[in-house]
Amino acid sequence: MRKKRTIPEAKAQSGFSLLEMLVAFSIMAIALGVLLRVFGGATRSARIAEEYSRAVIAAESVLDDVGVEMPLAPGVTEGRFGDEFRWILRIAPVPIPALEQQVRPDNAPLAGSPLAGLKLFAVDASVVWGEGEEPREITLSTLRLFNESPSGVPGRLPGGPFGPRM
Repeated sequence: MRKKRTIPEAKAQSGFSLLEMLVAFSIMAIALGVLLRVFGGATRSARIAEEYSRAVIAAESVLDDVGVEMPLAPGVTEGRFGDEFRWILRIAPVPIPALEQQVRPDNAPLAGSPLAGLKLFAVDASVVWGEGEEPREITLSTLRLFNESPSGVPGRLPGGPFGPRM
C-alpha cells in the first residue's frame, strides 16, 4: 500500500510580517523626529552663544572707549554697532569713603592730600540685540578712577592716572 501524500506543513516564516514592518517604520520615524529636534536645538544654542560672544566684544569695546574717545563724565550715551547691536553707556559718580574724610566742609579736598582730585565713576555698558520676539541684553560694569590736575582742569597727571611713577 501506498502512503498518502500530505501537503507539506507551512514552513516557519523567515521574514517580517507587514505589521512588524509598520511598527519598525513608526519607531524609526519617531526616533528621527527626536534626533532632528535635538540637532536643531543644538544649532540654535550655538547661534545664541555666538551672538552673546559678539555682544560681549561690543560691550568691551564701548568700555575701552570711555575716557579715550568718549568723555568720562556722568550721563547716558547710546549708539549702534551696525544694524544688529544697540549699546547704552551709563556713567555715574561713586563716592569714595576715604575721600569723604579728607574734604573740607565745602567738599573741596584738603590741601596736600594724596587723594585730592580723585573721582570714582561706575561705568555700565549694555548691549541689546534681537529686538522683536526675543530681545536679548548683556551688561558689563566696571569702575574708573579719574584724577583731576591740581588746577581743577580734568586730565591725567604725568606718568599715568595716579601721578608720576616711583
